[in-house]
Amino acid sequence: MVVGITPGHHVVFPRVVTRHRGWPMSPGGPRLTAVGVLMVLALVGGCGGVTGPSARSASQQPPEAKVETDREPVEKRFPQFGRFTGVEWAAAPLGRADSRAPGPTDVRLSGVAALAKADVRRLVEEYDWAPAEEPPDVLGGIAPRVPAGTAWRTSREFTSEVTRGAYTGEFHLDPAAGLMVFDTVNATPAEGS
Repeated sequence: MVVGITPGHHVVFPRVVTRHRGWPMSPGGPRLTAVGVLMVLALVGGCGGVTGPSARSASQQPPEAKVETDREPVEKRFPQFGRFTGVEWAAAPLGRADSRAPGPTDVRLSGVAALAKADVRRLVEEYDWAPAEEPPDVLGGIAPRVPAGTAWRTSREFTSEVTRGAYTGEFHLDPAAGLMVFDTVNATPAEGS
């Protein structure tokens, strides 16, 4: 007997297909059917969605990243900061890197930039800054560099202009200290950089 699909779209198996309570069974019987159902459930259950930074469990936190002081990557991504006088930043892949799962890796970029006084004035004048609802949430290596007890301010307009809707990010400004704290996922260089 040949295995295949008949013109009436019925699968023909080399052995007799049994029926149980009116439902066709697989050629291997009820056990093989149960195993097949469990495999499908396992595959579907493994397809989880992406969660934001605050929804990640401790096991999903990015690994500790080396703190960098190179200006160029920050200048290319955030030209709106102006000519900052110093920067400390770190980048880390989100989730667990796995060569068995092809595709892009999301990268979280956090840092603290010391802004020039003229740029602080410009940012305060050009954008509407409101008191931040929460303090900045950054990578572990950057957290000690974020001053506590600061009256952080955020601007939706500034965030929108910087991210251009291409990636997610949060920017906290302390105008008194001249500090900008940033935390982004998949920050891309600005056009023309």
